Amino acid sequence: MRLGVVTTGHGPRAEYVAYHRGLGATLGIAGLEVLDDHILEGLDWTDIRPHLGAAEEDRLGAHVRVPGATGNRLGDGWDHVYVRLDWSFAYFQAAIDRLLARGADAVLLCCATDFPPGALRCPVPLVKPASLMQAAVADRALSAAAPLRMGLTSSAGHARQDLALWRRQPFAERLQIDYVPFEGNIVPAAEQLSCTPHDLVVVWSYGLGMADRDPPGLAGRLEAMLGCPVLMPHRLAALAAFGLMPVGFDDRALVLAGRA
Repeated sequence: MRLGVVTTGHGPRAEYVAYHRGLGATLGIAGLEVLDDHILEGLDWTDIRPHLGAAEEDRLGAHVRVPGATGNRLGDGWDHVYVRLDWSFAYFQAAIDRLLARGADAVLLCCATDFPPGALRCPVPLVKPASLMQAAVADRALSAAAPLRMGLTSSAGHARQDLALWRRQPFAERLQIDYVPFEGNIVPAAEQLSCTPHDLVVVWSYGLGMADRDPPGLAGRLEAMLGCPVLMPHRLAALAAFGLMPVGFDDRALVLAGRA
């Protein structure tokens, strides 16, 4: 079975391949192959720079190689930039098409971006973390006795659109949102959110905790700091992808392992 993963910038992103492969192995999925593609691969910084988004535009965060850049969580020579979201759609579609040509049985978008209906086409399951995150929060909010106190944090470069997205949800009146942006290091934002009790904290960014420069045990550290469930898109998306693929789960084996 082949799972295709699409990143929003340049490759390589070996941590994404290793994460999904490792989770599959933990679940007992045999013969899983993870294929990666990167929407801006083949474009250099001079090609990308004219398409950076303005603050009032919807933007997509992307890790790209920029000569002389330092301090990025992926290492020196990388930078985290924001391109216009609408400009990126064709590059997402091209990456999906390349993965399909390589035999992908499902495609996972490694980003928390919300895409307009019909923006992308894919004949196999297309896993969009934003949709999964919104559904999970909706279930919590609509079943809660009182409005859900939700912490929200995301990259500062698309803070406006992220907060607007949640405020226009059909269940928005059931949410009490506290928003804190971050850039690179999420811990200061989490510390600020931890000053208020929350029912749930949503991290609107994909793959935090995977990179070599990320703090070890980041997810557990956030949960301990915040004292509530922390929704991270890579977790929901990876599990959903495996649930949508013919991966041959041995459910009985999992039962026996749980009894051991």
